[in-house]
Amino acid sequence: MLNNVLSQILYGISGFLFGIFAVRNSHKFVAKIKEIRMAKGLGLGSILEALPALLFFLVALFIFPILFYTRTPIGGFVYLATFIFYNMKGRARK
Repeated sequence: MLNNVLSQILYGISGFLFGIFAVRNSHKFVAKIKEIRMAKGLGLGSILEALPALLFFLVALFIFPILFYTRTPIGGFVYLATFIFYNMKGRARK
């Protein structure tokens, strides 16, 4: 029983930390897209330049939660709650 409780706590902590990591990098992605769009406009070259950041953003938004939910619902819930909370907090600041 103690083993199960500790495992759930660790999944919750890992969900929180991965959520913070994903939010930080998604904010970097949005800043990079804005910078590229201001410098080059919206063309094929600018889209290809931002492609790695876009792929990471999509992985952080869809793949990480699916991986957490397949292992434990607590990790996935904490990840999504952290991701949504800090994204809303960042938008309210701007």
